[in-house]
Amino acid sequence: MRFNFNNLNFKPGSGMQRNVMAAVRGNQMLMALFIALLLFVIGGFVSTNFLSLTNIGSILSMAVLLGFVAAGQTLVVISGGEGVDLSVGAATSLGAVLAVEIMHGQNNAIIPALILIIAAGALIGILNAIGIIVARVPPLVMTMAMANVVTTVQLIYTNGTPTGHPAGLVALIGSGRLLPVLPWLVVIGILAMVLMQALLRHTTYGYQLYAVGSNSNASYLAGVRVSLIRGGAYVLSGMLSAMAGFWLIAYNNFAFVNMGVAYTLPSVAAVVIGGTSLAGGGGSYSGTMIGAIVLTVLGSLLVVLHTDEAGRQIINGVVLIALLAAYTRRPPIRQ
Repeated sequence: MRFNFNNLNFKPGSGMQRNVMAAVRGNQMLMALFIALLLFVIGGFVSTNFLSLTNIGSILSMAVLLGFVAAGQTLVVISGGEGVDLSVGAATSLGAVLAVEIMHGQNNAIIPALILIIAAGALIGILNAIGIIVARVPPLVMTMAMANVVTTVQLIYTNGTPTGHPAGLVALIGSGRLLPVLPWLVVIGILAMVLMQALLRHTTYGYQLYAVGSNSNASYLAGVRVSLIRGGAYVLSGMLSAMAGFWLIAYNNFAFVNMGVAYTLPSVAAVVIGGTSLAGGGGSYSGTMIGAIVLTVLGSLLVVLHTDEAGRQIINGVVLIALLAAYTRRPPIRQ
């Protein structure tokens, strides 16, 4: 749903306030943005350092990493067909492992590493697409099985312990900042958001992806190659998720097997919190990035509150269930 300025009455008083709040409640992405800002404010009351430029920059960097993993997830969910990619975490882990194994700290190995990472991610996506579209395996089952296969491949390839580390230039980008509140990772995240929005809103593939997610039968009758469009979403998801692993090791400066698995379910939550319908056919990557910020700020706030790991998991789960339950009650997701 788009924000309609014509609905607002810019006269002083409670009427304007009610109209503004109604507009926010009616737009899932704006609601997510409001929640993110509210969490930042709460964090500021809890700790004076929470709203420091350095800490905000760190939070945004971590949110961008989740947003990278959720990029392909966004495409898959928009494509409809009950599509959710549970292999994104494993693909991210594989991308991270391949990056450190190939680069070994050498800047001249960055390009070969990127090529192999993208190829590996594309292979994961192609296998998912074949299983789901050709063999008609349910997406949840197929992508979960693929995640297990990819994890096993990592274990065999590394003997359980990856060696090497990212190239110096990659590590510099992962930890460096253009401004105190603007790390280079955030700059890359903004660029990725612009490119993803351009793909979704200004290309034939993007138009057809929304059409297929909204009504696959009507799209087929209109001449859209539904299987190709949906399959492309899984291929792009594999490639984008593997690339997320590249940026993950740039930020952390090390890799281990399954380091991306923790991003799997949060990537789905970020997509939904950002306003993308689980029924397909609607949503945006900018909303997904806002959803990633909500989840990251919430996690950082729990750390500031000195909540132990078990408590953080419980609170995170309860909050996510509450948010997702509230969103899935909306008509666009029931359709």
